[in-house]
Amino acid sequence: MRILRLLLGGLVVAASTAIVVFIAADRLAHLAPPTPVARIASAEPSATGSIPAPMPAPAVVPKKAAPAIPSGYDTERLRALIQGDPLMRGR
Repeated sequence: MRILRLLLGGLVVAASTAIVVFIAADRLAHLAPPTPVARIASAEPSATGSIPAPMPAPAVVPKKAAPAIPSGYDTERLRALIQGDPLMRGR
C-alpha cells in the first residue's frame, strides 16, 4: 500500500510537470509577431495655434558703466558718527 501511494504521488507530479512543459512549448511555438504601433503625424504646436509662435528676442541695450565712487553710504560720515561726532558739526 505504501508503494502505491508513492507511485500515485509521483504520477501526479510527473503529469503536472508534463502539462506545464507542453503548454509552455506550445505557446513558444505559436508566438505572434508584435503588432506595429500606428503613429499619428502631429503638426507643430505653433502651426496649429495651440501655443503662440515664438517672439523675436528684443535688442540688447548696453548698461551704463558703474560710477567710480559708489553711490551708497558715505563711509567717512558713518565712521564719524560711530566715533561720536555730532551730526551738525559746523552749525
